[in-house]
Amino acid sequence: MSKVEVSPVIRCFPFGGVGEFGKNMMVYAVDDEAIIVDIGLGFPDAGQHGINITIPDISALNELGLKIHGIVLTHGHEDHIGGLPFILPKLKLPVWGTPITLALVKHKMAETSYKPELHDLPEDGTLTQVGSFQVEAIPVTHSIMDAVSIAIHTPLGAIIHTGDFKFDPSPLDGRSTALHRFAKLGDEGVLLLCSDSTNSPRSGTSPSEASVGAPLKQAISQCSGKVIVSTFSSNMFRIQQIVDAALACGRKVAFAGRSLEKNVEITRLLGRLSLPDNKIVNIKKTEGIPDSELLIVATGSQGEWRAALSRIAQDHFPKLHLGVGDLVIFSSSSIPGNERLIAGLFNHIYRRGARVLHAGQAHLHVSGHAQAHELKTMIQLTRPKYMYPVHGEYRNLVEHQHLAVNTNVAYENTIIAENGHSVEVTESGIKHGAQFHSGAVFVDDSGRDELDYAVLKDRRSLADEGIITAVVLIDQHSGQVLGEPELLTRGVLNDEVSEETFEQAAASLRVHLEGLSQEILADMDAAKEEVRLFVRRWCKKRLGRRPMVLTTILEV
Repeated sequence: MSKVEVSPVIRCFPFGGVGEFGKNMMVYAVDDEAIIVDIGLGFPDAGQHGINITIPDISALNELGLKIHGIVLTHGHEDHIGGLPFILPKLKLPVWGTPITLALVKHKMAETSYKPELHDLPEDGTLTQVGSFQVEAIPVTHSIMDAVSIAIHTPLGAIIHTGDFKFDPSPLDGRSTALHRFAKLGDEGVLLLCSDSTNSPRSGTSPSEASVGAPLKQAISQCSGKVIVSTFSSNMFRIQQIVDAALACGRKVAFAGRSLEKNVEITRLLGRLSLPDNKIVNIKKTEGIPDSELLIVATGSQGEWRAALSRIAQDHFPKLHLGVGDLVIFSSSSIPGNERLIAGLFNHIYRRGARVLHAGQAHLHVSGHAQAHELKTMIQLTRPKYMYPVHGEYRNLVEHQHLAVNTNVAYENTIIAENGHSVEVTESGIKHGAQFHSGAVFVDDSGRDELDYAVLKDRRSLADEGIITAVVLIDQHSGQVLGEPELLTRGVLNDEVSEETFEQAAASLRVHLEGLSQEILADMDAAKEEVRLFVRRWCKKRLGRRPMVLTTILEV
């Protein structure tokens, strides 16, 4: 009796980046064999106090019953590789990527004790074997060098994971998006297109990176003082144009910011950045250079308080101060949620007499993400059987779905599935699969410490409600309360809540404790809990608040 072949089941597990911006991580599985595409980081929301970054929660991986063969990276942006130092030592999987991407990964992993197994990912059409998978890297243009889309070849057809991309007609390095390769895959049969949705609500086409060069040069040439330009530290195309504009205006260039300096060094060593040695100066040796002959490229375009630009704007950067005649150029966009930080940074700059020029005033920045026309072109080239929008908030996913339907993809062949909702593709169609646990792991400002939700909840409580420390003295022999309890507050007092209010609370607490049995007061843990509950309930009833209460019982 002949063996009946069972059609494979293809499943997609979004651990991050679908229904949100950042911490991109997708697991693709054919039956029980799987690979991971990207492991990125995200940034905290306003209420996540003291949190530096977020990374995908991978606790559900063990429950999925998958044999994972490796990690394939689309490019070197933090939201695609930033989670590796935290997650790769746990997974211990080999990693594939293009040259710039792997160089950035090496630098990040050097901060850990784990030595990763790294493999080059060729982009010349060669298929790379990743375990049981054949993977192909397809060159795309983006705001970082060596970005690729990933084609995963399966028995049912190719899965294309675009990563971040745009169709730049005049890339600075001459490395264009391989339109012909996408079209050929479309001819061969694309099963599933998982495409970047970041700019799906924006009509038209993203302008070429090269279009920023002339406006940068014009702005620099009109400044009589020093010029500081801030942009994303990974955008070496922009860095090159800033350097070229500075040199054309007779200025020397210095770099300020550790991440920027390291990225420049990495890219320069790989021969991908042209920097004349006699025109590049160390940021610590700029003191003797006339302001009119100096340009500084600095990190901190998003208003990060520890970044170089913030320190310069607040006179906290050694021997470098802003003044009248100086110009600060923001060659960047604002990441949603950072508007207030950036506005505050603007004010610091203006207070020191310098001026600000940003992308809302001149053509100083272009997006690295495809807009609506380019997204439709990608669909037309690949002609996928099924379409799954990824990378973006829910509104971006839905807008991208509409673009697909308007590009002749049947609505029933599209799907919206956020983090924690798997997608299944078989010969009979596409559908939602089982849900799984996803979410974020919080990493605080210390750099490597992962926090659980309880810690974050405590921090939010402290910020919103304040803290009260209750100190009570108890005679260890008689079990009686000695003197008045003391309530020390932080973040609780205001115009309506005075110190006298808490003196009343302390008196009420003593009355309550004196009414308890000696047995309770002799039990340290029981006494602490009685004090904590009384103060919490008193605050809720009298103040309408629930501050954190810490209790200290002293036996004397």
